[in-house]
Amino acid sequence: MKNHLLKSALALAAMALVTYPALTNKNGAPAGKTGSPMSNGQTCYSCHSGPSVSTQGVSITSDIPADGYLDNTTYTITVTSDAGTAGMSTAGFEASVEKVGSHQGTLTAGSGTQLKQSNYVTQTSSSTSPTNGVKSWSFSWNSGTGSDSVTVYAAGLFANGNNQNSGDALVTTSLEFKKSHVGLDEASTPIGLTASPNPANHVLRFSAPEARAAGRLTVVDALGRVVVDSPWSTSDADGRLLNVSTWSNGIYNASIRLETGKNAQVRFQVLH
Repeated sequence: MKNHLLKSALALAAMALVTYPALTNKNGAPAGKTGSPMSNGQTCYSCHSGPSVSTQGVSITSDIPADGYLDNTTYTITVTSDAGTAGMSTAGFEASVEKVGSHQGTLTAGSGTQLKQSNYVTQTSSSTSPTNGVKSWSFSWNSGTGSDSVTVYAAGLFANGNNQNSGDALVTTSLEFKKSHVGLDEASTPIGLTASPNPANHVLRFSAPEARAAGRLTVVDALGRVVVDSPWSTSDADGRLLNVSTWSNGIYNASIRLETGKNAQVRFQVLH
């Protein structure tokens, strides 16, 4: 009996020594892995390793207007990893918004994302599966009253699914955004833009009585994809109708940019 117990104990001990691969950082990357100045150039390659990049790419998009962001305004930023023909089993990312020497504005996590130390945003454990080699994550950034320009830094990890730290590709990218050049006198009298009904399920009506000038109307979805980009005319100020009956449910951001330099934004929901 003693010999039997001894053998059982040894067998359990041997099993305990077997190394089973674990899903590294499945709950998101540690803070400070975007490759940015505030990350001291560190990325997930401090733990992971893998082949050279081939067709993989990482892009940054947002609903920040072409003429720049405004103070104390919240925008949606989207990071998209696309493996191209290389393929990937699992995807991860981390991003930060910086001006050399400091983080800028305030980050708020969105669906499938979470914050690390308040200044870095990364994926959650349930948001790592790509579709046809593509994975996107979105989060909100409030510009505050900081710098005249900021840079979004992002690092995307393309994992091969072997549950180990090897064989994974990494891509880093960055994109600069500048503050709006709207004059102080214009900024003090913003254009009012409304969207009704909100939520909308069929026809949405934009109204901007003060937007009596030529410009453009742009609408982007929560992933930063442009769904409307059309001219804005003086007559549109009294009411511009938009058919949203075929749109997907979700949050959208509309913005008007006039040739005078003024702009306005409104957020609305489509809910069928």
